[in-house]
Amino acid sequence: MALAQLHHSDPGFVDAVRRQVGRINSSSVFRTSQRRQKFLSYLVHETLAGRGDRLKAYTIALEVFDRPATFDAAVDPLVRIEAGRLRDKLREYYASEGRHDPISIALPKGSYAPQIEARDAQLSDIPASGDTAAAENPDAAPVIIAAAHSSQVSRSDLTRVWAPAVLVLLAIAVAGWFLGRPNTALSHAKPSIAVLPFDNIGDDPKWTRLSDGITEDAITDLSHSKDLVVIARNSTEVYRSKPVDARQVGRELGVKYVLEGSIQPIGDRVRVTAQLIETDAGTHVWSERYDRPLADIFAVQSEVTQRIAATLGGYEGAVAEAERRIIRRKPPATLSAFETYLLGLEAKHEVTGESLARAEQLFLKAIELDRQFARAYVALVDTYFYQIDLSLASSVEATIEKMKHAAEKAVSLDTNDGKTHYAMGLASLYQRKPEQAATEFARAEALAPSDADMLLSIAWSLPGLGQSQRAVELADRALALNPHYPDWYNQGLSYVFLFGEQFARSIQHRLLVKSPAAIDHAFLAIAYAYSGRTAEAQGAAAKVRLTDPAWTAEQYLSESGGFPEKEAGLFVNGARRSGLEPCVSADRILEMPDLVRVKSCDAERANKAG
Repeated sequence: MALAQLHHSDPGFVDAVRRQVGRINSSSVFRTSQRRQKFLSYLVHETLAGRGDRLKAYTIALEVFDRPATFDAAVDPLVRIEAGRLRDKLREYYASEGRHDPISIALPKGSYAPQIEARDAQLSDIPASGDTAAAENPDAAPVIIAAAHSSQVSRSDLTRVWAPAVLVLLAIAVAGWFLGRPNTALSHAKPSIAVLPFDNIGDDPKWTRLSDGITEDAITDLSHSKDLVVIARNSTEVYRSKPVDARQVGRELGVKYVLEGSIQPIGDRVRVTAQLIETDAGTHVWSERYDRPLADIFAVQSEVTQRIAATLGGYEGAVAEAERRIIRRKPPATLSAFETYLLGLEAKHEVTGESLARAEQLFLKAIELDRQFARAYVALVDTYFYQIDLSLASSVEATIEKMKHAAEKAVSLDTNDGKTHYAMGLASLYQRKPEQAATEFARAEALAPSDADMLLSIAWSLPGLGQSQRAVELADRALALNPHYPDWYNQGLSYVFLFGEQFARSIQHRLLVKSPAAIDHAFLAIAYAYSGRTAEAQGAAAKVRLTDPAWTAEQYLSESGGFPEKEAGLFVNGARRSGLEPCVSADRILEMPDLVRVKSCDAERANKAG
């Protein structure tokens, strides 16, 4: 019997499988991730429907993860990474809550077609309540079989149905290995690397933060190499404190190399070990141990990154000395300055009014400790951006001036760092110098093509330059480099996807924002309005009016530096459709001589005056 015929010939079987999927999706292992629920449901659905041959990375990316038609699996490893996570979570489920379930569902390596097997129990033993999540949340778990059927199907009954289907599944699995196996084209085009969190060997918790910061700096510095593709830190964080097989990391993240190491403070000295591993065979390319005074810790980090660049650049045909100079940036002057800076980053990424104020003070303190600390100035610029964008700045003009000063200082201290040019681009945008902003952003991207955080930050700024579709492209690149992204990504992604007119994705990410402010509710209201979800749009708009009664779309756009007509019109019209106030009133506009006016708002004010 062909697999495609199963849902027609044995409704009892497919109903049992449907209930099993529902049971899995409502378990403690799966219910926290709608993405994982949707992925599992889709794979099982397509397999039972006889469409296993469609289970390829491209199709899955579009139908499950809402990627655009331009999706390229060779560049974006999202599907492979999510398949690896799903595989692990299924194992976890069946090792705990699902250990006595009558049906086993697994995802074999090298295939996107699930492996479904019957156990000795009766299929009807699966409680119907297990399909609650699937039935009530179609976005999280699409219905596999529309009709329910309460038959008793024993293992012997199943065997008659399943034996031929196993052959079909096997054929699909073999085809899937060729069609959906981890794509190594990326590593063949450019060496790709994941830097795992360096272990802190010792009892001082301070060194955990410092070793994490040094790991992140190594990732950032390597991201400046044009010859490397570098996975972001958040996506390597899942391997912390675990016995890790480099080959597994290579498969799950789609990288050719893995760097792992440790940091051990010993009195006034520090021992750093580092080893570069090729993931196909798990062989060591090189390893090194450094025993140095504590003050040399940053020099060691620089040596490691340059060694990697030289080694992997040689793999592709030599990394030029000029590029190595770019990677070799000036380190912080003291560990104290560096630790203060790291504390500031932690506060900044909380993205609340209180945390941003705390972050600003910590970055200023780090600069007091090291007047040459370029990246502390960059972090200040980012902090001021958040304060303005979230309407948390007590004075927008004063905040823009502080942003300008910090950006100029950052570039003057390190002109070869992509992050400093990003900071200058952001400051230029808010100074209403769009051409300079575009130039600086392009320079930043060229200097650090694999810096996921910076790419998303640039994407966040591009709608103000009329480059909304380019913003979506950069956001998708950032997601590919950092699939385990931090919470602060959600605001940026929601922003980019709104102006890119991908409203469902905008809503998805804005709903994940913790402690939402008025602007978060405003973005939700606008995205809901364009999605035809009128009641939800009105509800979000009501929260904006409650939180900030004077809020208008036009003023927000102005305070954000002004927007081209297309993007401004999209935002203002969306506000109008949601029930938000789109334009500054005529009586208030006299008090706002610096307001960047929106054409449709000028027309509205003229109509009211006439």
